[in-house]
Amino acid sequence: MPVRTADLNGNPYIGVFCRAVSSSILCPAETPGDFLSLTEDTLGLKALRCSLGGTNLHGSLIASNLRGAIVPHFISTDELSQALMEAGVIEDDGAFVIASSEDPVTAWGNNVLCSEKVALVNPEIHKRSLRLLEDVLGIEPVTGTIAGVRTVGSVAVLNSKGMIVHPKARTAELERLKKLFGVEVQISTANFGSPYVGASMVANDKGCLVGSKTSGIELNRIENTLDLF
Repeated sequence: MPVRTADLNGNPYIGVFCRAVSSSILCPAETPGDFLSLTEDTLGLKALRCSLGGTNLHGSLIASNLRGAIVPHFISTDELSQALMEAGVIEDDGAFVIASSEDPVTAWGNNVLCSEKVALVNPEIHKRSLRLLEDVLGIEPVTGTIAGVRTVGSVAVLNSKGMIVHPKARTAELERLKKLFGVEVQISTANFGSPYVGASMVANDKGCLVGSKTSGIELNRIENTLDLF
């Protein structure tokens, strides 16, 4: 089954703690082995235990696509690159770029909704940080909100086939997102009614791991929208 439910040490908000970076998924240092195995089997990514900058909030703090990753100033780029190289998911050739930002908006994962070509970004992020997104991730950054929420990465999740967003997103917003990202966009909740769908799951084209409180109706909406069968 490509859509599976789980919690991380009792917490169903998986997207707060886990972030896909290159061909890996970063998980907290204290992640149980069965969660790592489930994550690898569901997403087809190598699961890595690590603590970065003294925190385990990888999903909230890191923005990434296949070209690179951006981290807040208190996470060392050397620390992250070393972890990825030791795991064999990147080479020491600079092809995968990791950059640190001094922007006071530090929760990059929450504030950036990113694909391989474009990103929707919290309007509060500085212009120099928008240039960093262009340079490191090779994407076109566009500022905006979803359902009035600035932390767009916490209220949406996408793969190359679809996007799920906050249930109060307006029709005009759905159309804008569809045009911007080039995928079908649908509203949904997760974790039995939470609008923070980005914080509730991690997803790619192979599968989705979503919080254990997610109902059957929500699972069906996620599976259909992200085209995971």
